[in-house]
Amino acid sequence: MVQDHSGAGSFGYDQRPATPRSVQIVAAGVALLGVLNIVRIVVQTVMTFGGDGWSTGARTVFLVLNAIPFAVSVFFLPLAYQLLRGRSWAWVTAIVLVSLSTAIGTFMLLITVTSGGFPLGPVMFGVPLVVLLGLIVPRSVRAFFSKPAPVPYPTYPAQGPWTS
Repeated sequence: MVQDHSGAGSFGYDQRPATPRSVQIVAAGVALLGVLNIVRIVVQTVMTFGGDGWSTGARTVFLVLNAIPFAVSVFFLPLAYQLLRGRSWAWVTAIVLVSLSTAIGTFMLLITVTSGGFPLGPVMFGVPLVVLLGLIVPRSVRAFFSKPAPVPYPTYPAQGPWTS
């Protein structure tokens, strides 16, 4: 007789219950944040290199410095998938990376407000802030990523004539 492992309630090792809707929304926000950062970096690079005032060395330095946030932004996509799977390390990593994105967005917002530049500052601050609040405020999100209570070891029988 073959056991059916597809039904609800047939949890095995390292399986969690269905992902709550709030976690799905937060994971979509993390993925959206990664895509928005990728688009921003590509557009910023194209706009910057549109002029002829850049030397080869300056272009190289600009590309190398933008490769780091580009790689982190690409990492947001598999991180969002791991959030959906309920990995607590992904939740902690997302909190750290989105916090850094919020801090960078704060500086971009200040630069936009003081210089009247490209109006990307509110987006670069608002989206990470909403995602960060979604990661840490809802009780359902925190409960989904909290570790279950450890199972105590079974008690062994007391010493007696049968254990000698």
